[in-house]
Amino acid sequence: MTEKDRKPIIDIRHLSKSFGDLEVLRDISLSIYEGEKVVVIGPSGSGKSTFLRCINCMEDPTSGSIIFDDVDIADMKVDINVHREHIGMVFQSFNLFNNKTVLQNIMLAPVHIRTKRAKSLGLTKAEIKAQAEKKARELLKRIGLEDKADAYPSTLSGGQKQRIAIIRALAMEPRVMLFDEPTSALDPEMVGEVLDLIRKVADEGMTMVIVTHEMGFAREVGTRILFMDGGKIGEEGEPDEFFSSPKTDRAREFLSKVL
Repeated sequence: MTEKDRKPIIDIRHLSKSFGDLEVLRDISLSIYEGEKVVVIGPSGSGKSTFLRCINCMEDPTSGSIIFDDVDIADMKVDINVHREHIGMVFQSFNLFNNKTVLQNIMLAPVHIRTKRAKSLGLTKAEIKAQAEKKARELLKRIGLEDKADAYPSTLSGGQKQRIAIIRALAMEPRVMLFDEPTSALDPEMVGEVLDLIRKVADEGMTMVIVTHEMGFAREVGTRILFMDGGKIGEEGEPDEFFSSPKTDRAREFLSKVL
């Protein structure tokens, strides 16, 4: 099946975002297909994080469309929470709830969402909670942190916090995962354990959009590289091609500074 025959899981059309007079994203169009690992790189201030936040409806686009599951989730009339359930987001600063245990952090969203649908699911609140706890403990075991279930985030290392933030997003069984510089707040010795987990999730076929400064990781994991500059996609291509022979002067200049 050619790319023309495939249906994108996310179809972004003429996306722009301004904050007052500051134009952060400028007419971005992009199709993302199931199973792709799209890695977004570029200089600071190029709009990478805002781009992710628009995809996850955390920022309202100034103009343009974001089609997910045949629905324009950029449309203000749409209940974005229904669609956001299927788009996991991992932040650079973890965003765990410090007043809740690790287990409670992972269970919170699945319990909240499914409790609202308890009747249609044919489940009691107790059954929903039991299912969420079982899933949370399985995910903790997967990353070797089952002994941290009752710990609070303040007692964890940065690498542990970020791995828990990743499995918290996975607990919702999303169709797409967004990563916003997931290692930028970590000490160097903790970066590897987080990247290893993202690699494993990628190997399982998860569709991903990853903003990162880790160029070796981008080349290894990405199926497509987007180079953003000045709020636009300046260049895109397969990792080996992009890193070995970038087509634009701006991309060459950027790579000469970061490689």
